[in-house]
Amino acid sequence: MQSRKFKWAIIICAIAFVTMLILFSPIFYLDELTITGGNTVSDAEIRERLGVGSTTNLLFFNQTAARRSLMENLYIAEVAFTRGLPNRLYVQVWERRIAAYIQQSPGTFLFIDDQGRVLEIRSSISHTLPIIEGLNFTHFALGEMLDVPDTTAFNIVTQYSQLIYRHGLACRVTHINVSDTVNTRILFGDVEFNVGGLQDSEDKVRIIAGILAEMPEAGQIRGFVDLRDINVERDEFFFVPLT
Repeated sequence: MQSRKFKWAIIICAIAFVTMLILFSPIFYLDELTITGGNTVSDAEIRERLGVGSTTNLLFFNQTAARRSLMENLYIAEVAFTRGLPNRLYVQVWERRIAAYIQQSPGTFLFIDDQGRVLEIRSSISHTLPIIEGLNFTHFALGEMLDVPDTTAFNIVTQYSQLIYRHGLACRVTHINVSDTVNTRILFGDVEFNVGGLQDSEDKVRIIAGILAEMPEAGQIRGFVDLRDINVERDEFFFVPLT
């Protein structure tokens, strides 16, 4: 009886030993890391935040900790991991993008995404994107949504920011002014479009895109277009030049 128990103990120990050898085998050490979706955030920073190297055992890779570390960067909205055993790791990153700027004070610009979240605070702007004017807020902090009492103005900013980007106009818009939410003005240099409020915003931006396609670049022409009510009967929306 004792001999039989001893044999089973030997077998169990042998199985445990072999299992440990397999689990900690160099065959599971990271050999290939593939990162996709990163644009603002560099692959080098992603790799550093992952904390992985050539001796990282993928069987024990802590996805929760890696995800937490990556999302400390405010430009990273979401991340997903896929392990291609034995030694491949795939990282998919979804980024937030800068949609507009707000000049909070002289020499201080807030970089916000299309949800109104503050991604950065800098002394100058770095890309050609709209500057938001007339949006009053009581509080702001990195990584948080702007605290805007006037929800209509806030919704106008986020909605039109998204539409302007979707229609490929972000690099041409210079300002979005929401100081009067029934006379929201979108400026392309010296060309002003009065879009009113949120009503028919998708159609209004589509009309703007069509008009701009027939116009010279900003700085070569001045004028305005009234798009507050696009449902009135008319053949076209007239551009009124200014001198």
